[in-house]
This record gives sequence, C-alpha cells and structure tokens, in this order.
Amino acid sequence: MYALFSFYAILLGMNLSILLGVFLLTTIGGSYFYINMQKAQIAQLQVELQTAVNNQAVLENTIEQQNTQMQEQLENQRLTQIRITELSEANNAARQEVTQLRNTFARHDLNSLAIAKPGLIENAVNRGTKQVGQDLTELTNPRQFDGQMATAN
Repeated sequence: MYALFSFYAILLGMNLSILLGVFLLTTIGGSYFYINMQKAQIAQLQVELQTAVNNQAVLENTIEQQNTQMQEQLENQRLTQIRITELSEANNAARQEVTQLRNTFARHDLNSLAIAKPGLIENAVNRGTKQVGQDLTELTNPRQFDGQMATAN
C-alpha cells in the first residue's frame, strides 16, 4: 500500500510539476506578447508625439509670420491715417482760401476793372493759373508718396 501511495504521490507530483511548468510557460509567453504590445504602442506614441512637435513648430512659425504681417499692416494704416489727416487739413485750408477769394471777388467789380485795365487782370489771371497748374501737378503726382513710404519703412 505504501508503494501504491508513493506511486500516486510521484504521479501527483509529476502532474503538479507539469501543471506548474505549463503555467510558467504560459505566463512567460503572455508576458512576452504583452511587452511586445507595449513596445509597439510606445513606438506609435513616439511617432504621434514627433508629429505633434512638428505641427507645433509649423504653427509657431505661421503665428510669427502673421504677427509680423499684422504689425506691418498696422504701421501702414497709421501712415495712411497721418496722410489722410494731412490731406484733410490741406483741403480745409484750400476751402478757406476759396472762400476768401469768393469774398474778394464778390466785393470787386472785375468787369469794369478788366475793361479799364486789361493788362492788370491778365497778369493776375496768368499768375493764378500758373500757380493752380503747379499745385494740381503736385497733388496728382503718383510718385509723391514714394519718399515718405521709403523713409517710413
């Protein structure tokens, strides 16, 4: 009986050893697959991280360019506003001069003066016409702002 009991004990011990061996191999195999899966996931996350870093660099560069463009636009707007103010002031001065001239002409009878002294009227009209022509040429010169824009930039 002792022999039978020893035989069962040995058989049970072998079965237990085999069972534990199978469990150990299963654990090792599962660990191997889990570690490989984690490494693949880490590699994928590193690729995604690198993509995010590259996207951030592109966005920062784009933002910097847009900020520069906005600063240039604001400066151009400031210069334009200054020029508009200057032109408005010149316009107001011209309107005042026109008003003064109208008042002067309203006080004088130019018809009788032109008949009495035609040379005097002709010289005054010629000087005025010449001055108006020069002013008109200066105001309509397309290159008049080139010097101001070059010094402003």
